[in-house]
Amino acid sequence: MKKRAFVLHQKFGNTVSLLTICAVFFLFYFAAAVSVIGDNVTPTTITITWTAPGDNGTLGTAAIYDIRYSTTPINSGNWDDCIQAANEPTPQPYGSPESYTITDLIPDTWYYIAIIAADEALNWSDLSNVIAVKTESMSLDVETDEYALPDDFHLAQNYPNPFNPSTRIEFSIPVTAHVTISIFNTLGQKTATIIDEIKPAGNYSITWDGVDMYGQKVSSGIYIYRIKADNYADSKKMALVQ
Repeated sequence: MKKRAFVLHQKFGNTVSLLTICAVFFLFYFAAAVSVIGDNVTPTTITITWTAPGDNGTLGTAAIYDIRYSTTPINSGNWDDCIQAANEPTPQPYGSPESYTITDLIPDTWYYIAIIAADEALNWSDLSNVIAVKTESMSLDVETDEYALPDDFHLAQNYPNPFNPSTRIEFSIPVTAHVTISIFNTLGQKTATIIDEIKPAGNYSITWDGVDMYGQKVSSGIYIYRIKADNYADSKKMALVQ
């Protein structure tokens, strides 16, 4: 048996974190990994990267990846209880850079991620190093124009509409007010609240990225967004098409 380091990388803004652990492989091993290019953490996704293994340590291609994640630390004893990633990539030839994005995660939550792999004879590797990554908090992305104060309350039609995956909602308030904008489905059930705070007078633009209050992506359909600001209230329809 041969030993070699299996490395996963994670990047947060301009900071790159590298965690390494040695793993034992029966017919292959993971070579040194390459660095991540670009940001790889959002409120609902985490991207990991590694270097493709060979089936004999230096050549060939592994047969299968098994990528799993959990909100609790991963080890070989609880591996079967962890969530298996969907549509795992097909292994590439030895030495190729590989990456995978885990989706539909909960914002502002720590996740633990690891990989095992098998050769064509289904000899499984030991567990890789386990990385711990925290998803980003929800960003309201609110912009304001302080130099053109409005005369009246106003809620604009979202743009684009229909939209996928995100849309912008513009509103105006002529005085300081407690502003709430919530999203509802056609049954009147609240899907999300995208702003709930006191704002000074101004023109604002806010982005909704099509996720509910739990950080899960919502299904295609008609949604209603409703604003309340002091005694002002208005609502409009929008369509999410996936």
